[in-house]
Amino acid sequence: MWLTHIRGILFILSFLVITTTPLTTRAQISDSARVSILTIYPGEAIYALWGHSALRIWDPVTGFDTSYNYGTFDFRSPLSFMARFAYGKLDYQLSLSHSHALLRHSWLSEDRGVVEQELNMTREETQALYRYLSVNAHPENRVYRYDFLYDNCATRILDALEYALQTPLADSNSTDISFRDLIRPYVRNHAELDLAVNLAMGFPVDRNATQRQLSFLPIELQILLQNALTREGNPFIARTDTLFGHPVSPQPRRTMSLPTGMGWIICLIAFILFLRDFRKPHRRIFDTVLLGLVSLLGLLIIFFWFISLHEITRPNLHIMWAWPLHIIPLYFSQKSWTNIYWWVSVTSAIIFVLGAAWWGQSVPIATIPLALAVSLRCLILAKVPRTGFEPVLPA
Repeated sequence: MWLTHIRGILFILSFLVITTTPLTTRAQISDSARVSILTIYPGEAIYALWGHSALRIWDPVTGFDTSYNYGTFDFRSPLSFMARFAYGKLDYQLSLSHSHALLRHSWLSEDRGVVEQELNMTREETQALYRYLSVNAHPENRVYRYDFLYDNCATRILDALEYALQTPLADSNSTDISFRDLIRPYVRNHAELDLAVNLAMGFPVDRNATQRQLSFLPIELQILLQNALTREGNPFIARTDTLFGHPVSPQPRRTMSLPTGMGWIICLIAFILFLRDFRKPHRRIFDTVLLGLVSLLGLLIIFFWFISLHEITRPNLHIMWAWPLHIIPLYFSQKSWTNIYWWVSVTSAIIFVLGAAWWGQSVPIATIPLALAVSLRCLILAKVPRTGFEPVLPA
């Protein structure tokens, strides 16, 4: 209990330091200034699941000690934030804070591990980096359009370092790991978010990332810098210190998730109803609920594919089983086209399931039983007599 109170008091003090001490982009640094990378490991909040990176410049002569943070965003209106994020028009900005306050906030408020890597940079390179960051911190330059994979708090730091060094720190050779495989371990404790993210993301995230593209994840940036060399062939990292906590890299989930289990339960219900309805087909409340939810999912896929500005959400194979119009033919069974519609839906969902292991797009396991459930009910609906408008029949 006493530790909790101490952490709370220190966090309040650190917050006051951040908000009351003025920072300037025109301060001078001496030739003794040092540069380091702060890697803040994943936290529990959704925005913190993939970790964070910041640049620190510390000058023991002038007392200058500032962290440059490209991960600042406006979260005062959560609904507006989520809408802009979904649409792909979300702005982040570079902010400056006192390093000790930033570190205390990461540890005390969010209980996140922090690792600091001091960089092996010359005086000229340090001055060039400082000038680059100072220009970036001007009000007219600090805002940028955020992109989760290609332009974020970690990739901006790599850009800044390469500008100062005038040499690349990573090459463009392809690795044997995809963006999707890099992302998934970070949501292992958030199964529902894992499913949602993987349903929304399409073919592009299944491409193998290059060595340089790995740096979109702060922990991968930390590893990249640890293995980098200066132009003289010396290690780029002079020293590594764990400042707070016990940083642990995310690991893949090894057990069945709740959405996967629920998916198989839904599939089992659909199979039982299929056996009951095969000889005398009936529409059921189950069909309305299942296909109604699938239609909503299909509409979201269409939104991310054709409306949002995200490039990583299109094309998306989940449209093969999650059609956005499934709910409509339920109330037009008198039309001849509904039989064709349901048979095409069955075929499309079955092709999705059979080809899941060979598609270029990796699919979550939970979608397999859901696609099977959709195909079973569409098959029954294709056999329902065309008798005009039918109210939903009870199970």
